[in-house]
Amino acid sequence: MRDKKTKENGIPFVAPMLIFLLLTTLLPIIYVVVTGFFKNYLPDQSTSFVLFKNYLQIFKDPEFLTALYNTGVYVFFSVFFHVAFGLFMAMFLDKKGPLSGLARLMRGIFITPWLLSWAVAASIWLLILNPAGVLNGLGMLLGLWNKQIPWFGETKYAMPWIIFITVWKAFPFYMMFIYAVLITIPQELYESASIDGSNYLQKFFYVTLPYILPTLLTLTILDIVWSIRQFDIIFLTTGGGPVNSTETLSLYVYFTAFEKFRFGLASAQGVIIFLLSSIPTFIYIKIYNKVEI
Repeated sequence: MRDKKTKENGIPFVAPMLIFLLLTTLLPIIYVVVTGFFKNYLPDQSTSFVLFKNYLQIFKDPEFLTALYNTGVYVFFSVFFHVAFGLFMAMFLDKKGPLSGLARLMRGIFITPWLLSWAVAASIWLLILNPAGVLNGLGMLLGLWNKQIPWFGETKYAMPWIIFITVWKAFPFYMMFIYAVLITIPQELYESASIDGSNYLQKFFYVTLPYILPTLLTLTILDIVWSIRQFDIIFLTTGGGPVNSTETLSLYVYFTAFEKFRFGLASAQGVIIFLLSSIPTFIYIKIYNKVEI
Protein backbone atom coordinates (compact mmCIF):
# COMPACT_ATOMS: atom_id res chain seq x y z
CA MET A 1 0.00 0.00 0.00
CA ARG A 2 2.83 2.33 0.88
CA ASP A 3 4.70 1.59 -2.37
CA LYS A 4 1.55 2.34 -4.40
CA LYS A 5 1.06 5.64 -2.59
CA THR A 6 4.72 6.55 -3.12
CA LYS A 7 4.40 5.92 -6.85
CA GLU A 8 1.27 8.04 -7.07
CA ASN A 9 2.97 10.89 -5.20
CA GLY A 10 5.93 10.69 -7.58
CA ILE A 11 3.88 11.13 -10.77
CA PRO A 12 3.68 14.96 -10.51
CA PHE A 13 7.47 15.14 -10.28
CA VAL A 14 8.13 13.17 -13.49
CA ALA A 15 5.11 14.50 -15.41
CA PRO A 16 6.82 17.70 -16.66
CA MET A 17 9.72 15.72 -18.11
CA LEU A 18 7.38 13.18 -19.69
CA ILE A 19 5.40 15.99 -21.28
CA PHE A 20 8.62 17.61 -22.49
CA LEU A 21 9.80 14.33 -24.06
CA LEU A 22 6.40 13.86 -25.66
CA LEU A 23 6.45 17.32 -27.24
CA THR A 24 10.09 17.24 -28.38
CA THR A 25 10.50 13.60 -29.40
CA LEU A 26 7.34 11.61 -29.97
CA LEU A 27 5.19 14.25 -31.67
CA PRO A 28 7.88 15.25 -34.23
CA ILE A 29 8.38 11.58 -35.11
CA ILE A 30 4.63 11.11 -35.59
CA TYR A 31 4.48 14.29 -37.70
CA VAL A 32 7.32 13.11 -39.97
CA VAL A 33 5.75 9.66 -40.40
CA VAL A 34 2.36 11.19 -41.30
CA THR A 35 3.94 13.75 -43.68
CA GLY A 36 5.70 10.91 -45.49
CA PHE A 37 2.32 9.77 -46.83
CA PHE A 38 1.68 13.11 -48.52
CA LYS A 39 3.03 14.82 -51.62
CA ASN A 40 4.08 18.16 -50.21
CA TYR A 41 5.75 20.48 -52.75
CA LEU A 42 6.46 23.93 -51.32
CA PRO A 43 6.68 26.09 -54.52
CA ASP A 44 3.17 24.99 -55.58
CA GLN A 45 1.93 25.02 -51.98
CA SER A 46 0.17 21.78 -52.85
CA THR A 47 -0.50 18.83 -50.57
CA SER A 48 -2.10 15.54 -51.61
CA PHE A 49 -2.36 12.13 -49.99
CA VAL A 50 -0.25 9.59 -51.92
CA LEU A 51 0.07 6.76 -49.37
CA PHE A 52 3.28 4.77 -50.19
CA LYS A 53 4.21 6.53 -53.46
CA ASN A 54 6.97 8.54 -51.75
CA TYR A 55 8.59 5.34 -50.49
CA LEU A 56 8.33 3.68 -53.88
CA GLN A 57 9.88 6.74 -55.50
CA ILE A 58 12.79 6.62 -53.06
CA PHE A 59 13.74 3.03 -53.89
CA LYS A 60 13.52 3.77 -57.62
CA ASP A 61 15.86 6.76 -57.28
CA PRO A 62 19.49 5.94 -58.29
CA GLU A 63 20.67 8.81 -56.09
CA PHE A 64 19.21 7.04 -53.04
CA LEU A 65 21.16 3.87 -53.83
CA THR A 66 24.33 5.96 -54.19
CA ALA A 67 23.67 7.69 -50.87
CA LEU A 68 22.94 4.33 -49.22
CA TYR A 69 26.22 2.88 -50.52
CA ASN A 70 28.19 5.97 -49.45
CA THR A 71 26.61 5.79 -46.00
CA GLY A 72 27.55 2.11 -45.69
CA VAL A 73 31.18 2.81 -46.61
CA TYR A 74 31.38 5.82 -44.31
CA VAL A 75 29.77 4.03 -41.34
CA PHE A 76 31.83 0.84 -41.68
CA PHE A 77 35.25 2.48 -41.84
CA SER A 78 34.46 5.26 -39.36
CA VAL A 79 33.18 2.84 -36.72
CA PHE A 80 35.99 0.34 -37.29
CA PHE A 81 38.76 2.91 -36.92
CA HIS A 82 37.02 4.73 -34.05
CA VAL A 83 36.91 1.56 -31.97
CA ALA A 84 40.22 0.07 -33.13
CA PHE A 85 42.26 3.26 -32.80
CA GLY A 86 40.44 4.22 -29.60
CA LEU A 87 41.31 0.82 -28.09
CA PHE A 88 44.95 1.06 -29.21
CA MET A 89 45.41 4.54 -27.75
CA ALA A 90 43.55 3.63 -24.54
CA MET A 91 45.96 0.74 -23.99
CA PHE A 92 48.87 3.08 -24.62
CA LEU A 93 47.53 5.52 -22.02
CA ASP A 94 47.20 2.65 -19.56
CA LYS A 95 50.96 2.16 -19.53
CA LYS A 96 52.62 1.83 -16.16
CA GLY A 97 56.21 2.47 -15.13
CA PRO A 98 58.58 4.74 -17.10
CA LEU A 99 56.01 5.52 -19.80
CA SER A 100 53.29 6.61 -17.36
CA GLY A 101 54.42 10.25 -17.39
CA LEU A 102 54.40 10.36 -21.19
CA ALA A 103 50.98 8.70 -21.22
CA ARG A 104 49.55 11.39 -18.93
CA LEU A 105 50.97 14.12 -21.18
CA MET A 106 49.62 12.50 -24.34
CA ARG A 107 46.20 12.04 -22.73
CA GLY A 108 45.69 15.81 -22.67
CA ILE A 109 46.96 16.19 -26.24
CA PHE A 110 44.82 13.40 -27.70
CA ILE A 111 41.60 14.72 -26.17
CA THR A 112 41.96 18.08 -27.99
CA PRO A 113 40.19 17.15 -31.28
CA TRP A 114 37.11 16.02 -29.37
CA LEU A 115 36.85 19.44 -27.72
CA LEU A 116 36.51 21.16 -31.10
CA SER A 117 33.14 21.63 -32.75
CA TRP A 118 32.56 19.98 -36.12
CA ALA A 119 32.52 23.43 -37.75
CA VAL A 120 35.96 24.29 -36.34
CA ALA A 121 37.34 20.86 -37.30
CA ALA A 122 36.02 21.31 -40.85
CA SER A 123 37.58 24.77 -41.10
CA ILE A 124 40.97 23.45 -39.95
CA TRP A 125 41.02 20.65 -42.49
CA LEU A 126 39.71 22.85 -45.30
CA LEU A 127 42.76 25.04 -44.75
CA ILE A 128 45.07 22.03 -44.66
CA LEU A 129 43.59 20.22 -47.67
CA ASN A 130 42.93 23.26 -49.83
CA PRO A 131 44.72 22.94 -53.22
CA ALA A 132 46.89 25.87 -52.09
CA GLY A 133 46.93 24.63 -48.49
CA VAL A 134 49.49 23.27 -46.07
CA LEU A 135 49.48 19.62 -47.18
CA ASN A 136 50.05 20.34 -50.86
CA GLY A 137 52.69 22.92 -50.03
CA LEU A 138 54.57 20.49 -47.79
CA GLY A 139 54.21 17.60 -50.23
CA MET A 140 55.54 19.66 -53.14
CA LEU A 141 58.36 21.06 -50.99
CA LEU A 142 59.49 17.54 -50.09
CA GLY A 143 59.13 16.37 -53.69
CA LEU A 144 56.38 13.83 -52.91
CA TRP A 145 54.25 15.20 -55.77
CA ASN A 146 54.76 18.01 -58.28
CA LYS A 147 51.31 19.62 -58.56
CA GLN A 148 48.48 20.77 -56.34
CA ILE A 149 45.98 18.01 -55.60
CA PRO A 150 42.31 18.94 -55.00
CA TRP A 151 41.81 16.53 -52.09
CA PHE A 152 38.11 17.28 -51.77
CA GLY A 153 37.64 17.72 -55.51
CA GLU A 154 38.42 14.18 -56.70
CA THR A 155 36.24 11.16 -56.03
CA LYS A 156 39.14 8.87 -55.09
CA TYR A 157 40.33 11.20 -52.32
CA ALA A 158 37.16 12.82 -50.94
CA MET A 159 35.59 9.93 -48.99
CA PRO A 160 38.87 8.65 -47.48
CA TRP A 161 39.62 12.17 -46.21
CA ILE A 162 36.10 12.53 -44.79
CA ILE A 163 36.58 9.25 -42.90
CA PHE A 164 40.05 10.32 -41.71
CA ILE A 165 38.75 13.65 -40.38
CA THR A 166 35.84 11.91 -38.65
CA VAL A 167 38.19 9.44 -36.95
CA TRP A 168 40.63 12.21 -35.97
CA LYS A 169 37.83 14.29 -34.50
CA ALA A 170 35.91 11.60 -32.60
CA PHE A 171 38.37 8.87 -31.57
CA PRO A 172 39.24 10.58 -28.23
CA PHE A 173 35.67 9.97 -27.05
CA TYR A 174 36.07 6.22 -27.54
CA MET A 175 39.63 6.27 -26.25
CA MET A 176 38.63 7.82 -22.92
CA PHE A 177 35.65 5.50 -22.42
CA ILE A 178 37.78 2.41 -23.05
CA TYR A 179 40.57 3.82 -20.88
CA ALA A 180 38.08 4.34 -18.03
CA VAL A 181 37.25 0.63 -18.18
CA LEU A 182 40.85 -0.51 -18.54
CA ILE A 183 41.94 1.14 -15.29
CA THR A 184 39.21 -0.76 -13.41
CA ILE A 185 40.54 -4.20 -14.39
CA PRO A 186 41.97 -5.84 -11.24
CA GLN A 187 45.74 -6.22 -11.51
CA GLU A 188 45.43 -9.58 -9.76
CA LEU A 189 44.03 -11.01 -12.97
CA TYR A 190 47.16 -10.05 -14.90
CA GLU A 191 49.40 -11.32 -12.09
CA SER A 192 47.60 -14.67 -12.10
CA ALA A 193 47.91 -14.84 -15.88
CA SER A 194 51.65 -14.13 -15.60
CA ILE A 195 52.07 -16.90 -13.05
CA ASP A 196 50.32 -19.27 -15.47
CA GLY A 197 52.85 -18.30 -18.15
CA SER A 198 50.55 -16.18 -20.34
CA ASN A 199 52.18 -13.82 -22.82
CA TYR A 200 50.97 -10.32 -23.75
CA LEU A 201 48.54 -11.47 -26.45
CA GLN A 202 47.06 -14.16 -24.22
CA LYS A 203 46.51 -11.60 -21.46
CA PHE A 204 44.78 -9.33 -23.95
CA PHE A 205 42.44 -11.97 -25.37
CA TYR A 206 41.65 -13.80 -22.13
CA VAL A 207 41.73 -10.98 -19.56
CA THR A 208 41.46 -7.53 -21.14
CA LEU A 209 39.10 -8.20 -24.04
CA PRO A 210 36.38 -10.06 -22.08
CA TYR A 211 36.42 -7.29 -19.46
CA ILE A 212 36.00 -4.42 -21.94
CA LEU A 213 33.79 -6.25 -24.46
CA PRO A 214 30.46 -4.86 -23.14
CA THR A 215 31.86 -1.33 -23.41
CA LEU A 216 33.15 -1.98 -26.94
CA LEU A 217 29.75 -3.33 -27.96
CA THR A 218 27.92 -0.31 -26.55
CA LEU A 219 30.33 2.15 -28.19
CA THR A 220 30.06 0.34 -31.52
CA ILE A 221 26.25 0.48 -31.55
CA LEU A 222 26.22 4.15 -30.56
CA ASP A 223 28.83 4.96 -33.19
CA ILE A 224 26.86 3.20 -35.92
CA VAL A 225 23.77 5.25 -35.10
CA TRP A 226 25.75 8.50 -34.89
CA SER A 227 27.61 7.78 -38.14
CA ILE A 228 24.40 7.01 -40.05
CA ARG A 229 23.02 10.44 -39.20
CA GLN A 230 26.34 12.31 -39.54
CA PHE A 231 25.83 15.53 -41.46
CA ASP A 232 28.08 18.36 -40.28
CA ILE A 233 31.55 17.35 -41.40
CA ILE A 234 30.44 16.14 -44.84
CA PHE A 235 28.26 19.16 -45.58
CA LEU A 236 30.94 21.62 -44.42
CA THR A 237 33.79 20.06 -46.42
CA THR A 238 32.53 18.46 -49.63
CA GLY A 239 28.80 19.19 -49.58
CA GLY A 240 28.23 15.65 -50.84
CA GLY A 241 30.51 16.03 -53.86
CA PRO A 242 32.31 15.55 -56.06
CA VAL A 243 29.69 13.87 -58.26
CA ASN A 244 27.73 12.68 -55.18
CA SER A 245 30.70 10.54 -54.10
CA THR A 246 30.35 11.65 -50.47
CA GLU A 247 26.59 12.23 -50.39
CA THR A 248 25.21 10.19 -47.48
CA LEU A 249 21.59 9.63 -46.49
CA SER A 250 21.56 12.66 -44.19
CA LEU A 251 22.62 14.97 -47.03
CA TYR A 252 20.23 13.21 -49.37
CA VAL A 253 17.30 14.14 -47.11
CA TYR A 254 18.62 17.69 -46.66
CA PHE A 255 18.86 18.32 -50.41
CA THR A 256 15.40 16.86 -51.01
CA ALA A 257 13.85 19.12 -48.37
CA PHE A 258 15.74 22.38 -48.70
CA GLU A 259 16.85 22.40 -52.35
CA LYS A 260 14.03 20.51 -54.06
CA PHE A 261 11.42 21.59 -51.44
CA ARG A 262 9.73 18.17 -51.51
CA PHE A 263 8.98 17.88 -47.80
CA GLY A 264 6.70 14.85 -48.10
CA LEU A 265 9.39 12.91 -49.92
CA ALA A 266 12.04 14.13 -47.47
CA SER A 267 9.88 12.95 -44.56
CA ALA A 268 9.67 9.47 -46.09
CA GLN A 269 13.44 9.48 -46.50
CA GLY A 270 13.79 10.51 -42.86
CA VAL A 271 11.62 7.57 -41.78
CA ILE A 272 13.89 5.21 -43.69
CA ILE A 273 16.98 6.64 -41.96
CA PHE A 274 15.20 6.29 -38.61
CA LEU A 275 14.47 2.62 -39.32
CA LEU A 276 18.05 1.97 -40.45
CA SER A 277 19.34 3.61 -37.27
CA SER A 278 16.99 1.47 -35.17
CA ILE A 279 18.30 -1.85 -36.51
CA PRO A 280 21.65 -1.72 -34.60
CA THR A 281 19.77 -0.73 -31.45
CA PHE A 282 17.45 -3.73 -31.64
CA ILE A 283 20.42 -6.02 -32.30
CA TYR A 284 22.21 -4.58 -29.26
CA ILE A 285 19.15 -5.08 -27.03
CA LYS A 286 18.85 -8.67 -28.27
CA ILE A 287 22.49 -9.43 -27.53
CA TYR A 288 22.36 -7.63 -24.18
CA ASN A 289 19.29 -9.63 -23.07
CA LYS A 290 21.02 -12.88 -23.97
CA VAL A 291 24.09 -11.88 -21.98
CA GLU A 292 21.90 -10.94 -18.99
CA ILE A 293 20.10 -14.30 -19.15
